[in-house]
Amino acid sequence: MAFIEQPTAERIGLNWVLGQLCPLSPYGKLLKARMKAVGPGCESWLLKEWAYVAGLLAEWQPDLLEEIELRLSSFREIRGAVKRACQGYVLEDIDFFELKRFLDLSQQLTERLQAFKSLPPRLKIPVASGLLAALAPGGGGEGFYLADSFSPALAGLRQEQRELKAQLSRRRQELQAQVSRETGKTFNPLGRLRVHKLDPICKELEQRKDLMVGAEGYADIEYSIRDDEQILALAATSSSLEEKIQEIEYSVRRDLSKEAANNRRLLLAACRRIGRIDLLLAKGRLARQTGWCVPQLIDQPRLELAEFINPVVGSYLAKEGMCFQPLSLCLGTPVTVITGANMGGKSVALRSAGLAVAMAQMGLLVPARACRFSLGTFIYYSQQEENPSQGLSTFGTEIHGLSKVLPLRGQKGLYLLDEPARGTNPWEGAALVKALVAWLEEGNSITLVATHFPGLSDMEGVTHLQVAGLAGLAHRGKDIETQDLKSLQKLMDYSLVPGKGEIPRDALRVAAFLGLAPEIIAHASQELGIAPQEVLE
Repeated sequence: MAFIEQPTAERIGLNWVLGQLCPLSPYGKLLKARMKAVGPGCESWLLKEWAYVAGLLAEWQPDLLEEIELRLSSFREIRGAVKRACQGYVLEDIDFFELKRFLDLSQQLTERLQAFKSLPPRLKIPVASGLLAALAPGGGGEGFYLADSFSPALAGLRQEQRELKAQLSRRRQELQAQVSRETGKTFNPLGRLRVHKLDPICKELEQRKDLMVGAEGYADIEYSIRDDEQILALAATSSSLEEKIQEIEYSVRRDLSKEAANNRRLLLAACRRIGRIDLLLAKGRLARQTGWCVPQLIDQPRLELAEFINPVVGSYLAKEGMCFQPLSLCLGTPVTVITGANMGGKSVALRSAGLAVAMAQMGLLVPARACRFSLGTFIYYSQQEENPSQGLSTFGTEIHGLSKVLPLRGQKGLYLLDEPARGTNPWEGAALVKALVAWLEEGNSITLVATHFPGLSDMEGVTHLQVAGLAGLAHRGKDIETQDLKSLQKLMDYSLVPGKGEIPRDALRVAAFLGLAPEIIAHASQELGIAPQEVLE
């Protein structure tokens, strides 16, 4: 089983968090795509990773980071060109342009990264100085052009070619001037002489051996100069020169391609290190966005969170003008059960616990005041949706998923069971939950269960937590003018407090606050054996 399956990653908000992790270079993006959570045995790597990100945050300089990010976003993929060069292909000018640009940006990036003392020496970006010198003989400037400086022979041939082309141009201009004097017609800048078909001079132009028809339209005819022997001789010489120039240019490109292949180790190492630095900086930006602490590792199966801010829920609440109430919890025994009414935050507590562990094991800092935990081999969030493709109901889908992961209880995993068995009748559901809890108590995993079902308070070895909820709603709600969901969220206390497994009566409190008919509340209270006025106490 993978550390985390996609359904669980989606439910706990890990996919959302990874969507906020944004490297800028193609090399950083590739590393992000390959990111995986690490488990037991990788403690050393995790500690170093967290330390690198925390070190960057301690040295964070917004102006300098803006310059670095500009250069990171300017990198283009060069590994394809390097691979072709290693396979013996002769690269094109665009390939050399990208290689030269890569090397220039690498040098600029290296200069700016010197301000970050926390980056280890092994992340220093190597520069293929030999290839850089070969791509820019004489120093050169930005970009790449197969200039005369690449070969003395190339410079001489190109100069001779330019002189020949100048002679060709002058000869054509002489012939055009002669035709213009004799006909009174002028050539346009493209060397075309255009006349209307009804113009009497058309017959004269057709008889001239120094002109030929270049194009013919509905009403006009275009003539151009016919090459004479002198032009043909110059053109032949120019064509021969062009072949020699192309041979030398090919030879230069071939030598440059070999030089690129010879520098493949440096180039590929630079790509990897640029990607690594890019991803570390992206992790730092994410931590600044969500808040952060450096997690601490412990040996025994345990999870301690202090004032965790769920970034997914927090982002949503911020858009609504509200704040996320920080979550603190301590999971030390094999099974912890959270009770509370709907809208009490039980699911958020489960998802937050899973998200904190997943982020930490992927090398991310955790948005909390403190986080202490032990490395696990998997995280599982119970599935509640129907699966019509397999003909399974909500309950069937849930049990189908549990049957695959419950045998892993001997591993150091994290089970997040969100109201298990709620898809069946309460009596069988409560019995099934007690059986699940008893089964998981015998394993090495941490289990967090959120449930409505009563009857778990007599189970030994189980930690009971309870959502503080809406106790005292009558007193705290006097000044609330509207009774809507947003007002209810402001009144709800999502803190987890020790409990004894009793199911609080927040469901009636929520229903009463949101305006359910008093007669219905009274009837439900009677069924529970309490006075209606106790609902809001």
